[in-house]
Amino acid sequence: MSENTSRHLSRRDVVAGVAAGVATGTAALSFGASAATRPSIKAIAFDGFPIFDPRSLAALARQSFGERGDMLVSLWSNKLFGYTWLNTSAGRYVGFEALADASLRFAANSLGLALPDGLRGELVGAYSKLDIWPDVRPALVRLRGAGIRLIFLSNLSEAMLNANMDNAGIRSYFEAALSTDRVKQYKPAPKAYQMAIDVLGLPKKQIGFAAFGGWDALGATWFGYRTAWINRTRQAPETLDVQPAIMTGNIDGVLALAGLV
Repeated sequence: MSENTSRHLSRRDVVAGVAAGVATGTAALSFGASAATRPSIKAIAFDGFPIFDPRSLAALARQSFGERGDMLVSLWSNKLFGYTWLNTSAGRYVGFEALADASLRFAANSLGLALPDGLRGELVGAYSKLDIWPDVRPALVRLRGAGIRLIFLSNLSEAMLNANMDNAGIRSYFEAALSTDRVKQYKPAPKAYQMAIDVLGLPKKQIGFAAFGGWDALGATWFGYRTAWINRTRQAPETLDVQPAIMTGNIDGVLALAGLV
């Protein structure tokens, strides 16, 4: 991997890197197996954020709070994903929008920021108004042209995924928008990753997974998917017992899953 790929930020969560304003890069691909030993991938399941760019959340927070908006979004993200894991570990489930609202209120209270209801709703609603990353559309065209089936497999709600696809005009590329609402367990619960197998009707070895967060890349790898970590925010590699098959800073990792690069 290049020096840029291995560089990491001061926060490890999804939107923390976004809040720091890290842009899409062109990091080199890192592969975990030779082409001769890779299984044939027939479909790819995407987390939401390799496709949708969440930096607008931080931009919106900065409009109201200046530099403290970055702190708000970073703490919000940490708490939000902590709440997803807490609920799943406890055998509970609350939808993503409700958890996003609860964690945003926690972050604002922790920082002593006044958060009017209108702004709170606008920030939570921004999860349904995300742009796509600049490299996404050409990659989707190549993938579908090669006959690769595409779905989402995300902690975001189905309504959020559909709204973002419609805003970007990319719904026609995807067969399904699978939200963890279906199984009432957030990733990295195995039951969440199982959804792709159940819906696609393919064996696990023929499904690739595209992750945005390092934790999600490991969760999918533990589950058994060949996984590409689209590490757009240049986070350091996780230091547990496995690594994803492919690590890159842009959508090329997904093309590599499909054998197109």
